[in-house]
Amino acid sequence: MKRIVVLLEIILFFGLPSVISAATNVRIATPTVQQTQKTVVPASGYLVDSFQSLITVNQDTTLTVKETIETDFKIAKHGIFRIVPVIYSANGRTINARLTVDTIQDEKGNPYQFKTGRYNQSIKIQIGDPNTTIIGKHTYVVQYTLKNIVQRFDDHDELYWNVTGHEWDTTVTKANAVVDSDYALINKTTCYTGAHGGKESACESTFGSQRATFMTKTGVGNNNDFTIAVALDKNNHLVFPGKIEQLGIWATDNWGYPVAILPLLILGLFWYKKGRDQRYLSDNVYTKPEDKTTTTTSLFMREHLPMVYSPINGLTPAQVGTIIDEKVDIQDVVSEIVELARLGYLQINRIETKGFLRKKTDYEFVNKFKDASGLREYQKYLLTKLFSVKTTSDNSATKEIVGGQNKVLLSALKDHFYKYLETFKAKLYKNLVEQKIFPDSPPAVKRNWGVFFAIMIIGGFVAIMIFGAQTGNFGPTPIVLLTVLPGIFVIRAMSRRTAWGHALFRQITGLRYYVNEGKWREEIAEKNLFLEEILPLAVALGVVEQLAKDMKVLGLQPPAYFGNTTTATFYRDYGLFYAGASHNFVSAPAPTGGSSWSGHSSWSGGSGFSGGGGFSGGGFGGGGGGSW
Repeated sequence: MKRIVVLLEIILFFGLPSVISAATNVRIATPTVQQTQKTVVPASGYLVDSFQSLITVNQDTTLTVKETIETDFKIAKHGIFRIVPVIYSANGRTINARLTVDTIQDEKGNPYQFKTGRYNQSIKIQIGDPNTTIIGKHTYVVQYTLKNIVQRFDDHDELYWNVTGHEWDTTVTKANAVVDSDYALINKTTCYTGAHGGKESACESTFGSQRATFMTKTGVGNNNDFTIAVALDKNNHLVFPGKIEQLGIWATDNWGYPVAILPLLILGLFWYKKGRDQRYLSDNVYTKPEDKTTTTTSLFMREHLPMVYSPINGLTPAQVGTIIDEKVDIQDVVSEIVELARLGYLQINRIETKGFLRKKTDYEFVNKFKDASGLREYQKYLLTKLFSVKTTSDNSATKEIVGGQNKVLLSALKDHFYKYLETFKAKLYKNLVEQKIFPDSPPAVKRNWGVFFAIMIIGGFVAIMIFGAQTGNFGPTPIVLLTVLPGIFVIRAMSRRTAWGHALFRQITGLRYYVNEGKWREEIAEKNLFLEEILPLAVALGVVEQLAKDMKVLGLQPPAYFGNTTTATFYRDYGLFYAGASHNFVSAPAPTGGSSWSGHSSWSGGSGFSGGGGFSGGGFGGGGGGSW
């Protein structure tokens, strides 16, 4: 029994203090209300107790930034990340700071694992081991280098720098910055804190000849910036990039601008190589030379004006009109009809009928049923289709008349003849290619180059949209749009003439000049015969008015194939005929039916001093950070 009692006493002697101690520990571990308030875990799970930045202005104007960030993780994290803007755009200008990370260590110099990547206009530096979590206090010493940050003004050079940025998911309890400038004296400093865009000065700065110190009076981060500005004496030892290097920097930082005009430049280069006419080395434009050697027409060569007074052998008016401007227009169609009248295949008569208030004028085409075997394909087609349209008695429908009809009114061709124009044009272009006046059909050439230019414009537009998304600078966008119009003009000039085509072009140019100037009157003896032959060409070349005036002065009668008109009224009657033909030939019936962390920079492009518009959050740098 005594042994049992002694054993119990020993247990009580040694075990009771432990029980009491355990109870005491439980009481100590239970926090009071006041203690709970002091250890509230922030929503982000960590705090930035201190943010210190040492900024060194190097002689080559690069910046070395060393940030010491003291953190306190209340919950397990892998580490932190820092977002630093590197692309800045303002006033249509873009600057790339080209950030490179030098080292990332703890306060003892031990390296941290990290990786970098693009994040909009910024570089995101993610620090920590994804396979390891940490808790408690940790210090990160992040050092990186940037270019193109020191800006030049008329009276000073300047460092305008957002030290912390406002895009943090926690509060930066205190922040300070030091700027060392060994190669330029410091003349003035200022700083801003508070919400982005504000001009609060809840910070103070001091400076000596080559060092400036800045300190905040309140917390920053979490939507509040800490921005500093340092004015450097213009008489310094800094070495800025030279003119050529600056141009290279501008081109690479603002590549969207060259890209915006690149489609037009490429198209212009192709025109220079492939769009200019060929010409014979011989300057004789009237016949094909024995030496068929050719060269490209010069941009600056002033070719003489050939003296041409008569129709050009082998060319019809529609060919003449197409060679001069590289397209078949309604003027060329009308001229070919007048030519068919001259050749005796049809007669054109003016017809007047009484109207309610005034007489109505129409024109009648009379088919002479002349053998058309000697005509060219496009002429045959035009003659056939001109007399193939016949309106029914109620003018509500049309039908094809095989073999043609005797007469047709110009007004009857309205809403019917238009469908034949494209085929006529195609046959005329084909003929000009077969005669080696054009190497390829002008519309096909222009269409192909138009598609090529459209693809380049779309590609350029996509590229500058990418540039804008990367830089925030959309200045090149209107430029690429403005290149479309000159590009269209270049496309229209892409259809080159052959050497013989260019010789004919020069002859036609001379003919147009001399007819329009009236100089033929003194050179042509058989003026009536000349008028008969030249009128269709004058229609194609658009010089009928002058020709009609000369007819009136000389008292020449209108051509026989243009009936019911006089010398005095010829130009007026022709004008009515041309206007009616231009309208009725192309007129088509009206259609029926139918439907129906942001990673962005905040540089404003100005100075950081109040007179130049400085504010909190302006300048280079900024961004923010967080934990992960």
